[in-house]
Amino acid sequence: MSTAKKLINDIKNNIGTTLAPPTPFYLKLVETFPLQPITSEKKFDIAMRVVETLITYINATNEKDKGLDSYLKTLSGLVFEFEKSKIKPNIVSGGDMLAHLMDLHNLKQTDLAKELGGQSIVSKVLNNKVELNTKQISALAKRFKVSKSTFLS
Repeated sequence: MSTAKKLINDIKNNIGTTLAPPTPFYLKLVETFPLQPITSEKKFDIAMRVVETLITYINATNEKDKGLDSYLKTLSGLVFEFEKSKIKPNIVSGGDMLAHLMDLHNLKQTDLAKELGGQSIVSKVLNNKVELNTKQISALAKRFKVSKSTFLS
């Protein structure tokens, strides 16, 4: 017996017969576009076209096939994982957030001097030369009615 056949038999023996066999539709879909991790933009583009085609098909035909549903959910998960790996979080410093809030509220540096300990400190925070301390973060959160985490990078 080949190693692959032995492995398949071992899996079958371990899981028993609790799982429903795949539908013919599912098998054809896997044969057409195998479910594998997406590792390139090219594969991502193809996977997206497959997802879009399947969704269009389902909407047009109102198809109710468990295999199609399972395939689409799995492929969508692979697409999501690839997208997640490519997204770079946009980290905003406390100073940048403060600058944004000041702009929204039409405030000047001198308007926050008392809360932060002087106009020169406000300038340093806005230029990201110093970070906000916990006392300053609390004061700013209270003033702008936002969570303290707003100022944490």
